[in-house]
Amino acid sequence: MQKVSATSELLTNNAAIATDQVSYQTKFRTLLTNISVVISQGSKTALIGATGSGKTTFLRLLNRLTDPSVGNIFLHGQNIQEIPMQTLRRRVMLIPQEPSLLGMNVTEALSYPLKLQNLPQHEIDTRPQKWIDKLQIDRKLLNRTEIELSLGQRQWMAIARALVMEPEVLLLDEPTSALDRGLSHLLLDVLTELTRLPQPVTVVMINHQLDLLQSWCDHLICLHKGELVQDTEAGLVNWQSIDDLLKRDVVSAANEEWD
Repeated sequence: MQKVSATSELLTNNAAIATDQVSYQTKFRTLLTNISVVISQGSKTALIGATGSGKTTFLRLLNRLTDPSVGNIFLHGQNIQEIPMQTLRRRVMLIPQEPSLLGMNVTEALSYPLKLQNLPQHEIDTRPQKWIDKLQIDRKLLNRTEIELSLGQRQWMAIARALVMEPEVLLLDEPTSALDRGLSHLLLDVLTELTRLPQPVTVVMINHQLDLLQSWCDHLICLHKGELVQDTEAGLVNWQSIDDLLKRDVVSAANEEWD
């Protein structure tokens, strides 16, 4: 495992996100222990681990849906505790595994966050259309509400809504879990394109589909029971050992349920 000191590498690693000895615990259990990682701007980071390893908790910490019990988190060198919440969540956007369109139809959901930012009407009109085209959204879906959409369609619209906001950091929790293979690959292509912009977007994605991740990510973070067990460049990863670890965790979790 490659260990890093977030505070010492903030300025030297072109860090978009850095966590320094971050732990998180509830009244009943510890979910994350002493996590220090540096995520470079424009990187494509895969965050993996078995169910219960702390992956979703880690993402929630990055845009302050919850705060760490111990440690600090930095966005481009600034402690996120010092950034106004509304500003932080505009810059660092989290797409949950089961998103909601808040009762709106698709067209309304795509334009609503832009209206909240009081952007010019021209931006409100044109930005959603850009992502409707790029994500190949069927026009027949635009007037549908979330109860008229499948889980995969809701995921796709939530991705579009986040991209419309043009965040600096995009956090995705199992975004391909309900997508077919074609849309999964389209999503990875779009995310890769974002990381190559003049002002590159930083992407952190939870995903259990290792075959997709191997050809996409350039950075891998692996959590095991709330601890950091791998933090390395994707080209140095032994993917078979990662697969074996995840399978052992699944078997262990199943055995615990029967105990």
